[in-house]
Amino acid sequence: MLEPILIGLSAVLWGSLWGYATLLILLVNFKESESVYAYPMQTVLDRFVESLGLGWLKTLHAMQLKPLRQVSYALFGAVTLGVAFMLWVLG
Repeated sequence: MLEPILIGLSAVLWGSLWGYATLLILLVNFKESESVYAYPMQTVLDRFVESLGLGWLKTLHAMQLKPLRQVSYALFGAVTLGVAFMLWVLG
């Protein structure tokens, strides 16, 4: 009975991390194209991490474009590898 609960929790955790990494990449794309949606996206991400009690991530959203791009792509790659590994282990 404990195994399905752990699988469900890990799926929710990895899914949330993957969604957050995807939104960070979207923020980078908005900032690169100097879109009017860059500031609202950054504000939404700030409020999202504050609501989870992870306010220290707000400094990540305010980084300059080049380091933010590197961090967001690295985070997305790491989370994607983690999801693939989880699916491989479960399969």
